[in-house]
Amino acid sequence: FNKTQGVAFGCAWCTARVIRNREKDTDLAHNIDSTLQSQSFSSKMIITIVGAGNGGHVLAALAGSQPNVSVRILTTRPAIFGPTIDVERPGIGGGSKVTGRIDRVGSDAASLVPGSDLVIWCGPVVATKEAFAKIAPYVQPTAEGHVTYVGCIFAQGCVHLLAKKMLGGNVPFFAFQSIPWLCRTLSPGKTSEIVGRKEWANIAGHRVNFSWLRRALEPCLGGVRMNLLADFASIVLNPANQIIHPARYWGIFKDWDGAPINEAKIPWLYRDFDRVSAEALEGLDRELQNIKRALELETPELDLQGVLPLADRILSQYRDQVADASSLQTIMATNQAYSMAKTPTRKVEGGVVPNPEHRVVQDDIPHGLCVLKDIAEHLRQRTPWIDLMIEWHQTLMGKEYLVGGRLRGKDIGETSALSVLGGTTLSNIGFVEAPVIPCKL
Repeated sequence: FNKTQGVAFGCAWCTARVIRNREKDTDLAHNIDSTLQSQSFSSKMIITIVGAGNGGHVLAALAGSQPNVSVRILTTRPAIFGPTIDVERPGIGGGSKVTGRIDRVGSDAASLVPGSDLVIWCGPVVATKEAFAKIAPYVQPTAEGHVTYVGCIFAQGCVHLLAKKMLGGNVPFFAFQSIPWLCRTLSPGKTSEIVGRKEWANIAGHRVNFSWLRRALEPCLGGVRMNLLADFASIVLNPANQIIHPARYWGIFKDWDGAPINEAKIPWLYRDFDRVSAEALEGLDRELQNIKRALELETPELDLQGVLPLADRILSQYRDQVADASSLQTIMATNQAYSMAKTPTRKVEGGVVPNPEHRVVQDDIPHGLCVLKDIAEHLRQRTPWIDLMIEWHQTLMGKEYLVGGRLRGKDIGETSALSVLGGTTLSNIGFVEAPVIPCKL
């Protein structure tokens, strides 16, 4: 199993544009100005999974079922894992159970990460910075020529700039625009389930050879096809969680008076999707598309083709799993892949209350809507729905991001916005190293 790695794969994407043609992606390494090196595995490819959440469980089982892959898991809960792990309903159309081997598991990055070929973060967006800091010393290219690819199974915000800041510019980095599967853990450390299949998942990278990465990783995804994005812009402007979760959480709890709620009266997150939530989501979707159109004029070097209107994106990825595609509300309510999601709450005496610590809040406000608001300000775009969502959620969180309609609150340093992470031009929305400077921030 030979690994051919491009070690200078950054802004050449924009100028060459070879990745525009998905049919030619296998020739990508030969069309960019890169220094290539070959690295052979003495035994198996080593994938280290960081984080023991739902996605980490699924990836461990699918990757561990491959004969040429050795799986390691870096987690704060090593005791829950045994030598094997199962996933139910793998693949695009569902199927039989798959069992994977786990070769090593532990909580010490120094003992697990060195020598890995792929290190993949599978935890919440809000914890990405901490995860990068933990692995950074052990993923640097070695004097002997070993190169470790670091990736995120799902990312939001300017994650590529965060990766450069935390890992350094020489570590190959990639991120998925959306997690390849909607999934849940059935028995921690033992069994997970794929509840929503996707036919494809987009991926962006910096200094990576996509041809090698796809050959190495795609067999570990249970039948999900990997598509290459030209840059990270479609991840930053992703029409997904960062607009879906705020709209729905606000729709459910906007009139909450602070008193405990009877848990039986809490609606399902998606299957009970109502008109109020749909109106907010439609507003956020419009504003996201307005930002996209303004960027297309200001920064034509960015590839924004992956920033589809939300309804189009869902129907493209889930196809026959949506029973009623007549409106955005019915798409959300009748998507079988979404049907098992419960509304996150926190138990208190007398019932439940909204949970501001849950990832639907912690991921999607500082690393979602605040990032979009930052870009909109640079583009002089009005965003009344984004503003409303940030203001309501920041009150729930006890944070301050938006003040007087401007992103200048005391907690903006916690976000992964372009301005916060050192972006100097709008091109940095897509590129770690901006290929041109069309617009100063």
